[in-house]
Amino acid sequence: MLRLKRIRVIFALLFFSAITFIFINPGEIIPARGLLFFGSTQIIPSFMRMLVYFSAASLGFILFSILTIFFGRVYCSTICPLGIFQDIIISIAKRINRRRRFKYKKQYFTLHYSLFAITVILTLSGFVILLDILEPFSNYGRMITNLANPLIVMGNNIVNDILGSLGYAIVYEIPMLNLNLTAVAGAFCMFVIVVFLSYKHGRLFCNLLCPAGAFLGLLSRFSIYKLKIDENSCIECGLCERVCKAGCINSKTKEIDFAACVGCFNCIDGCSEKSIHYRRRLGKKNDAPKATDSGRRQVLKSSVLPALGMLLPVVQSGSSEGKGESGYKENRKHPISPPGSQSVERFTSLCTACHLCISNCPTQVLYPSFLEYGITGVFQPRMNYDISYCNYDCAYCSAVCPSGAILPLGSLKKEVQIGQVQFVREDCIVVKNETDCGACSEHCPTKAVHMVPYGEALMIPEINIEICVGCGACEYVCPAEPDKAIYVKSNMIHQKALKPETKKAEQEFDGSQDFPF
Repeated sequence: MLRLKRIRVIFALLFFSAITFIFINPGEIIPARGLLFFGSTQIIPSFMRMLVYFSAASLGFILFSILTIFFGRVYCSTICPLGIFQDIIISIAKRINRRRRFKYKKQYFTLHYSLFAITVILTLSGFVILLDILEPFSNYGRMITNLANPLIVMGNNIVNDILGSLGYAIVYEIPMLNLNLTAVAGAFCMFVIVVFLSYKHGRLFCNLLCPAGAFLGLLSRFSIYKLKIDENSCIECGLCERVCKAGCINSKTKEIDFAACVGCFNCIDGCSEKSIHYRRRLGKKNDAPKATDSGRRQVLKSSVLPALGMLLPVVQSGSSEGKGESGYKENRKHPISPPGSQSVERFTSLCTACHLCISNCPTQVLYPSFLEYGITGVFQPRMNYDISYCNYDCAYCSAVCPSGAILPLGSLKKEVQIGQVQFVREDCIVVKNETDCGACSEHCPTKAVHMVPYGEALMIPEINIEICVGCGACEYVCPAEPDKAIYVKSNMIHQKALKPETKKAEQEFDGSQDFPF
């Protein structure tokens, strides 16, 4: 029992370091399978993936649910990166103020579980905004991607410049991630909230706001083994209560509120009489969960469900085919979801906005959204062809998504049409400036954009929508200003692109004839 805290700390540091690194992953050191493995250990992304289809990546939810039923919320202090981050802040606070002590406090279970119920109802209804804002793995991922990653890359590149000027090529330059100020502001606000709560109140975030904490807290009420205080050997010194970061130990009554316990084992390590042990639940009445109030549940449903209409996405699934200039400009406003998401509606209902795909996208075309998907899709990734394009041969995002919002594609990615190329003839510089261009055709991997004669000596783009995959290479390189002459119109429901024709060589080699040289 005395080694439990040491074992917990070792595992926590290993998982925390690994999960932090997967959001940085310079030079793609960790392969996609490694990223998916650590993502699948997170209970809510794993659950979301299980809603889509069952796979090995869904086992994290099942494994830690079973572990919680046996031993309580050990996940919160061992696997959850945001929980471990809070422990680091708590440790720093203790070093700053060595007299700092925790006290038992009554838990806000009504508020916590009500918030959890609203989150579940919204999520199952396809609105994941609360889940995106409160889910711990996604919050930690956004902090690393938008706050820590830029600082690390900047520091690395400064060191690279200094060493390079001295003639040493030890460190290589890492490209800076394209930042979204809204995502940076959101990550910073959550960082401040988590740091403040941890510094002042210990694990209050876990027992007040965290949906994973609420779910595991409910399960831990049925745990087979629970931490108990031996009343015979306890001397009521209060040491266990002082070190309990969750504030769930009442040393006066010698009781532990196991539903709020995060499994840090500080109490076991701090007890001078070794009076705290795991004990098998005996099925006493005081261990049974309280009966739910069906009337309160009905009030909750009747108040939450009508509010869903207020959270409808700004973007509707139907197409808006406008006429003339205003029509095609309106089409540009429709966000394009990543390959493998199948549709915008499906994607926004499953994505937890962890930003694992954003931080690991080789071309950095994935970009945090603000209101492009509507209010329910804040911070979820979208394709941004103003800053980059989607590599035709790359399916990295579909291989690392832990929640199943982006399904694995592999080589099938080349057949997925996430959007269709649109050409605005009057904006093309060939027409406006009467000069050669052809950048769009040169960069199109399927030749859905090809050049045809225009006038006496010029060539102008012509498009073939059927073989376009919507990668955005043409839009990204188009030099026309202020509006691109060629752009990708979103497929709200992804389609299948036809395979481009491969032209045979005009003249086949005849081995019976001599070489002409």
